[in-house]
Amino acid sequence: MQEFVLVLALLTIQSSYKSDTERPAVAVADTAQFWFGDQTSWRIRTYAIDHDIHIYSLGARSDGTLFTPNEAEAHIRKHYGEVLAKYYIIRFKNPADPHEASVVLRAHGLNGKLEVAPAGFAFYNPDGAKYKSQSKPKMNGAPNPSLTAAAPDVSRP
Repeated sequence: MQEFVLVLALLTIQSSYKSDTERPAVAVADTAQFWFGDQTSWRIRTYAIDHDIHIYSLGARSDGTLFTPNEAEAHIRKHYGEVLAKYYIIRFKNPADPHEASVVLRAHGLNGKLEVAPAGFAFYNPDGAKYKSQSKPKMNGAPNPSLTAAAPDVSRP
């Protein structure tokens, strides 16, 4: 049976990408996440202030290899180390089963829920709010045309 893996980092900040605002997390923190599912891995970044989300399908490299959970951990530690509060590697057998997902998250001390999007990825929703893409990431001050969000509205109502 296939195993699905969520690499989750809870950060010490809550921010808004759109407003370029960052402050210490109070109730809900930003997250950096990687989802490893059916043949594809995804990078997910949530912004707690305005419930913005950036989602990227990572796909295969030119040599056919896929991004791995170990590489996800290294990426998180390199790019978020200064604001990393907690780090988890969470395994699911059937992420589409809300009961199983809840049990697995609770076993890790997490009170949020796993959101499964039609595009083929899942992400940890720390507060049950509706997350949707509200901003477009920039590279060197300009919009990055190669990075597109996989879904504009990913949380269930």
